[in-house]
Amino acid sequence: MDTIAKTAKDRISQVPHLTLQRIWCEYEEGTLFLRGQVPSFYYKQLAQEAVSGLAQVHAIANEIEVVW
Repeated sequence: MDTIAKTAKDRISQVPHLTLQRIWCEYEEGTLFLRGQVPSFYYKQLAQEAVSGLAQVHAIANEIEVVW
């Protein structure tokens, strides 16, 4: 895992509601991809907010799936 993806994952793991969620991060050419599954749109948004503002990230592709 590259440094930016690891930093993103670390930020996500620091959010109490997201600690047990299945989310992973991949970084490619300025875009950070968030993938995985969460039980609500709230958790999906929390993940995106947790990684916003990371250096070298020009776009966030939030591909996290909401599974009821």
